[in-house]
Amino acid sequence: MNSKKSITIKDLVSPKGHFLWGHLPQFNTHNKHQVLERWVEECGDLFKINFVGKVFVVSAKPSINNTILRLRPEKFRRFSKIDEILKEMGVYGVFNAEGDHWKRHRKPIAEALNMQHVKAYYTIILDRTLGLLEKFKTYSKENKAIDVQKEFMLFTIDITTEIAFGHKLDTINNNDNNFQKHLEVIFPMINERITAPIPIWRFKKRKKDIVLQKSLKAIEKIIYEVIDESKKRIKNNPELKTQPSNFLEALLLANENNVFNDDEVYGNIFTMLLAGEDTTSNSISWTLFYLSQHPDIVNKIRDEANAVYSNDDALTTFEKLSELKYTNAVVQEAIRLKPTTPQLYFEANEDVEIEGLFIPKKTNVILQNKVAQTKEAYFTNANAFEPERWLDSACPMHKNHSPQVIKAFGGGPRYCPGMHLAITEMIILIATLCKHFNFKLAVKPEAIIEQFEFTMYPKNLLVEFINIKSKTNSI
Repeated sequence: MNSKKSITIKDLVSPKGHFLWGHLPQFNTHNKHQVLERWVEECGDLFKINFVGKVFVVSAKPSINNTILRLRPEKFRRFSKIDEILKEMGVYGVFNAEGDHWKRHRKPIAEALNMQHVKAYYTIILDRTLGLLEKFKTYSKENKAIDVQKEFMLFTIDITTEIAFGHKLDTINNNDNNFQKHLEVIFPMINERITAPIPIWRFKKRKKDIVLQKSLKAIEKIIYEVIDESKKRIKNNPELKTQPSNFLEALLLANENNVFNDDEVYGNIFTMLLAGEDTTSNSISWTLFYLSQHPDIVNKIRDEANAVYSNDDALTTFEKLSELKYTNAVVQEAIRLKPTTPQLYFEANEDVEIEGLFIPKKTNVILQNKVAQTKEAYFTNANAFEPERWLDSACPMHKNHSPQVIKAFGGGPRYCPGMHLAITEMIILIATLCKHFNFKLAVKPEAIIEQFEFTMYPKNLLVEFINIKSKTNSI
């Protein structure tokens, strides 16, 4: 009887690296995700790299990646250094929880972000959308090019903080808001510390480490105060038990049996800020990157918006969101081409064999998902921005269309519970902006670069907004 011999990590090919530092010097850059993409082209969809002797398996093979995601949380966990860094910052939430700890967190978090609650949060999303619309109308009158990534970050942080714990920031109209400034300090430092080969901050506090500690303390103070206020509000307002007004209230109500302590409640609020600000704002920004170069697609979104809510500036009812099918297709296509989380980092909890590859316990694995999303084998005209591929009427059977390879929201038991909220924010804002504006890049497309910090965003994305009503009135 013939048994096929397992492939070991030692058998895997590797790109050329430094004899001492390995592949760290090439990887430790603003576009580390693109470095991985180049290595996939060089070495194929399964290879190994090392950072100062620490070996990582890199998989760009969808079948292996899907299996690893399905095997969580029992056989694979998130890269342990992520948990280590977040806990060091005082964060104990669903994002970095593992095993039984994660199982305690998952159900109440998923319930607090389910479609029923997203519907309840819709008025917040609508209010912030209309606020940003008015701001962009002012920019349009001034013929001002907008750094849209920064503006959309203000939009998502306003939504996320109000939904998360009822805190109305209005950073859309006040760029000097301290809460936002603290978050802008924290998030890049998470990425820097996760990828640092030596934890220098534990031995010597640099200026940026001191600034980080002050920002963490400031955010912590605000959130713990809001937790105490929310507990009192729920006690004094019994009606909130059936209709919580924000994520924190829903979480506290789901926690009546004291599943979480206050540190864990804080960790989950922090996690929502982390996920809700960066990923959604960056995805909206990349959508504008493409729309600025495809006026025909902007017109199609505008026609759809006018058909669904002709008399309103924005969609006023959640129930009609599903009618914005073409806008949803545009959002899905932007996510496919420019995933804000192009790679995911995991660690084996035990010895595992997947498709003949033997992965020993404690092995670090990087799932590179972006390459498959732009391969002809999975999507016809894979590098073209074609939203029609997401419409049933435009997907003939002979065309390649494999949405299952897209892992923008993860996959398996630990997919992102905030997916519905993120997609809702994106659809309503994109439809609103396209109804009122045409867009023009204020820089050449090649001047816009992919910058990776905690997530991947477009740097130097400057866009001019041309108000179509002003244009009509001037004719």
